[in-house]
Amino acid sequence: MKDRVLRFALRAAATGIAFKEFARWLSPWGWSRRELSPVLRDMREEGLTELTEDPTGEILEVRLTDRGEREMASSSVNR
Repeated sequence: MKDRVLRFALRAAATGIAFKEFARWLSPWGWSRRELSPVLRDMREEGLTELTEDPTGEILEVRLTDRGEREMASSSVNR
């Protein structure tokens, strides 16, 4: 369920959202900012998300790539 909520939220914020707001959306489903950061960074390495970070490496904004949108859409159809 937790993974599905993350995928849904990413698709809802596909064009970009502030990381703090995104984390707030997911907190009722058990996601903390600390848990989200490495997951989103892994997704960036896979080419699924784009992250805007400050000079210290803190994530400021999250956005799905076109590839990420396609994969999230196909995974929701397959479930």
